[in-house]
Amino acid sequence: MNDSRPDTFIVVGFLILVQGTGAVAGFWLPAIAPEVADNVGLNASLIAYPVLLLYIFAMISSLFAGGFVNRFGAWRTSQLALLLIGISHLMFMGGSLFLIALGSVVLGWAYGMITPPASHLLSKVVTKKNRNLIFSIRFTGVPIGGVLAGILAPQVALEFGWQQSMLFSVIVAAGLCLAMQPFRRKWDSDRSSDTALLRNPLTDLQLVWRLTSLRWVALYGMCMGAIQTTLTTFTVTMLVEDIGYSLVLAGLGLSVIQFSSIFGRVAWGWVADKINNGLLTLMIIALIAMICAVITITLSPQWPHLLVYTLCFVFGVAGMGWNGVYASEIVRLSPKNDVSKTTGASFFITFSGVFVGPLLFSTGYSIAGAYNISFFLTIIIALSAIFFIVKSQDAASGTPE
Repeated sequence: MNDSRPDTFIVVGFLILVQGTGAVAGFWLPAIAPEVADNVGLNASLIAYPVLLLYIFAMISSLFAGGFVNRFGAWRTSQLALLLIGISHLMFMGGSLFLIALGSVVLGWAYGMITPPASHLLSKVVTKKNRNLIFSIRFTGVPIGGVLAGILAPQVALEFGWQQSMLFSVIVAAGLCLAMQPFRRKWDSDRSSDTALLRNPLTDLQLVWRLTSLRWVALYGMCMGAIQTTLTTFTVTMLVEDIGYSLVLAGLGLSVIQFSSIFGRVAWGWVADKINNGLLTLMIIALIAMICAVITITLSPQWPHLLVYTLCFVFGVAGMGWNGVYASEIVRLSPKNDVSKTTGASFFITFSGVFVGPLLFSTGYSIAGAYNISFFLTIIIALSAIFFIVKSQDAASGTPE
């Protein structure tokens, strides 16, 4: 491993920008959903379908990303992801339902190709003492990008039109892609042009499944992915319908969650390195998320606003702060030459939680009739995450299953 500070700053800096660009691009369309819906003659709620397409194809492309990393290099694969981001938003500019759907497919493919090469590159510059923190800092690109999209997209769309607003992501992605080029030779020196580009995607999943400790960590990621998506999807609606908040006050709750996740990702990375135990840190995160879910069930209109927003902050720290330590543990538990493969396969499993969580939560709401009561399911999911980490620790220590 290389602990040269300039190299670390260059790699981490560019990877945050790549991740942030992907997040901005992914959140841009939902952020201007009403404007797009008015223009194409649809209900704004249907904007969920492009987001669904995005995650479906992000899952699929994450399984193929390892082949791209081996063939072209992790740096070039990151540039390719940026190129696809730009193309997707050019498609959105067409304004038709078909092009919006096709652009979502392309954007999803790009999104799934961001993390596997990033993990490959970070594995070259981190040390045992800073691995979790560096991985966590890199993952701050997601909430930062989400906040920027929420602030910029509506303003740019209203000023120039929603279709023209898509040029923002196109320009940023193209500029960043060009800025990365001078560093490509150094960071892609381990690429192999003889490597097959397309392989059986099940091979990487089988690799993760064979590595017992890694398998349980991946299942933990599925659970936490479900909690994270449920938290961001239903918080505003819960605060409005169950607690009686205005849309502005409810939106502030979601903003608190997003901002707290930036703090949480860095803080948990620091903690994991400080105690030199990423698995224990992940267990603590899931435990706090479970406690927050228990408290959420008791939410009522009588709660002071400060107390509600404090709960949002803590829930965001745990429910959205786990990603960096999770990715770091995948790298630690993976064979050195298979990091991009195991990361892609593990995040395929993680992305599946994106669907399972909201689906279960919606079912729970149809039974309970209240969003806060439905967080009982979140408690069960968090308990499952804790169980999976315990199993991973047992496997890592050689305890028979």
